[in-house]
Amino acid sequence: MTSLRSSPRPAALALLLGAFLSSAAHARVDVTLDAESLNELLPAMAPRQVSVPLAQGRGVTLLLRDLRVRGFDPTAGEDKEGFLLTSLRLVVPELGIDTPVEPQVSLRVAEREGRKHAYLKFEKVPIALPLTGSVDIGPLLPTLPLLVETSWSVATAGGDVHVRAILREARMGARNLRLTFDLEAAP
Repeated sequence: MTSLRSSPRPAALALLLGAFLSSAAHARVDVTLDAESLNELLPAMAPRQVSVPLAQGRGVTLLLRDLRVRGFDPTAGEDKEGFLLTSLRLVVPELGIDTPVEPQVSLRVAEREGRKHAYLKFEKVPIALPLTGSVDIGPLLPTLPLLVETSWSVATAGGDVHVRAILREARMGARNLRLTFDLEAAP
């Protein structure tokens, strides 16, 4: 459970949630994430390194550095799921690679156990290798959950209220991602 008492932004959200929950059992909230907001979140969401096992017990380490969102392309992709236009520096120490790349990252929504979950998926991450040419390492990278279902403790005049956010929709626009949640009092 996360407490929302530590900084002004969460405190404002706590007041908003408290107002919603004091008058109704449910509320709907849109969370808009622009490039700047995503750039603040990505360092906490993305792993700093990914270990990739190879044959005969060998492996390589992919170090992801400086992951940034540069823009949005809401109509890209085979299913028109849209891509985040991103950049990062990829380091593979075992191969002496340190190169900038521009991954295509999609916004995906999956349903598990009757609940929707939004995540970012590295679709294409091409790197140029001297002997093999361009290689896409996207399938080797993990997905990044976006604001997974969580609950908070919100201080209200009537005492602490436990709030749960349930994802209803995730959409990519030309300038942001929009996540729609239902908020409900949690037991």
